[in-house]
Amino acid sequence: MGRSTGARVVASGLATALSTTPTATTTVAVPRSRRLGPQTHFKRRIFPIVATAVTLIAGMSYTLLNNDAGRIDFWTIPGDIWSTFRSAQYVGWGNYAGIYSVGNGLVTFPGIVLLLTPVAMLSGALGLGESYPFSLPHPTSWLILGPYEILFSSTALFACDSLAERIGVNKGRRFWLCAAEAVVLWNVDVVWGHPEDALALALAVYSLLAAMDGRWRRCGWLFGAAIAVQPLVILMFPVLVAMGGRGEVAGLCLRSALPAAALLALPLSAHFHQTMHAVLDQPNFPLVDHITPWTSLAPSLGGRGKGLAVAAGPGRVFAVLLACAVGFWARRWRSDPAVLVVASATALGLRCLTESVMVSFYLWPPLALGLVACARSGLKRFTCAAVLASFVTVFSDFRPGPWWLWWLVVTLGLFGVVGMSLPGSRVKAATSEKNPSSSEPEMPEQVPKMVPC
Repeated sequence: MGRSTGARVVASGLATALSTTPTATTTVAVPRSRRLGPQTHFKRRIFPIVATAVTLIAGMSYTLLNNDAGRIDFWTIPGDIWSTFRSAQYVGWGNYAGIYSVGNGLVTFPGIVLLLTPVAMLSGALGLGESYPFSLPHPTSWLILGPYEILFSSTALFACDSLAERIGVNKGRRFWLCAAEAVVLWNVDVVWGHPEDALALALAVYSLLAAMDGRWRRCGWLFGAAIAVQPLVILMFPVLVAMGGRGEVAGLCLRSALPAAALLALPLSAHFHQTMHAVLDQPNFPLVDHITPWTSLAPSLGGRGKGLAVAAGPGRVFAVLLACAVGFWARRWRSDPAVLVVASATALGLRCLTESVMVSFYLWPPLALGLVACARSGLKRFTCAAVLASFVTVFSDFRPGPWWLWWLVVTLGLFGVVGMSLPGSRVKAATSEKNPSSSEPEMPEQVPKMVPC
C-alpha cells in the first residue's frame, strides 16, 4: 500500500512538472542528446547563420564596390584593421615580444593578434598587399582578411541569439533581433574593423550562459578568453561575481586572469615600459575621434592638432568602480536571467558614459545586450529599441555640430535602449508566446535556482 501511494505521488509530481509552462524566470532543460545534434544546432541558429551570410556579402560588396562618379577608384576598407594586421605579421615573423614596441598603435590585448596571424602569413605567402604603413587604393590582403574578420565578428550574433533563447524570447522575435543586431554590428566589423570587440562580447555572453548553468570553470575560462581579446569586457565581471557569490569568486578571478597574463608575459618581459604604456595608458586622439566632457581631465600624452593624444586608460577606472556598484545591485536578482542581461548591458554602457575619448564602435556591446533584453518585452518596446539602436549607430558615424551635441545624442540614445530593456511589471508577448507551427518547442537550458541575497 505504501509503495503504490508513493508511486502515485511521484507520478503526480512528474505530470505537474512536465505540464508547467516556462515563464520569464523559469527555464526548462533541453536534453543533451537533442542539443548536440548538428541538425538541431543548425535549426536553432538559423537566424544568425542567415544574418552572417548577409553581412558577409553586403560587407564585402560595400568595401569593394564603392563607386565614385561611376568608376571604382578605391576600396572602402576599415582603416583600423591594418595596425592589428601588421601586429599579426610581426607575430608571424617571430617578433611576438615586440608587438607593443614597434609603433603600430596596438593598444588591446594580444588575443586578436594571434587569431589574425594565420591570415597575415597566408597573405604574405601569396604576395598580397596591405594598407600599412602607406594607404593603397586596392590592398589585396583584404580579399582574405575581410571575410575572416567579418566571420569572427559574427560570432556575437550567435551568442546574442543563444542568450535571447535562454531568457525566453520566442522564435519569431529572435528573427527580428538578429536583424537588428546585424545592423548595429555593421559599425564594428565593416566600418571600423574591430573584430576583437565583437568576439570578446561573444565570449563574455557565452561565459554568462555558463554561469547561468552553474558551470563556473567553463565560465571563468571563457571570460578569461574574452579579456585576452578585449579587456574592456571586464565591466561585466562584477555581474558574474554577483551570480557566483563568495564560493566561486576565487576560482573565477584566477581563470579570468590567467589567459591575458600568459599572453602579456613575453611582451612585458621584453619591453616592459612600452607594453605598460599601450595597455594601461591606452593613447587616443580626441581631435580624430570624439571629445567628451571628460577629455580635459585625461592626462595629456603630447602632440599637436590631430596628433594630440590623451591617456584614455586611467579614466576607465571610474567605469570599473561603477560596474562594481551594478554588480552589487544585481546580487538581489541573480536568480532572474533577464535582469542579469540588463545589468550586463548597463555595466558595459558605463564605458561610453565615462570615456575621455569616444569612438562610434564603443556603442556596440551595450546596444547588443540591450536589444537582447528588449526582445523579451512587448512588440512596441522592442520596435522602439531596435529603431533607436539603429539610429544611434548611424548617427555616431557623423559630426552634426559641436562635440557636446554628438556626445549627448549617443549617450541618451544608448541608455534609452538599455532603459527600455528594464523588465516591467508584466512581460508581454515575447517570452512564451504560443507557437503552434513549431513541432519542437525551443526551450532554454536549465538555470540553477539561486536564492536572492
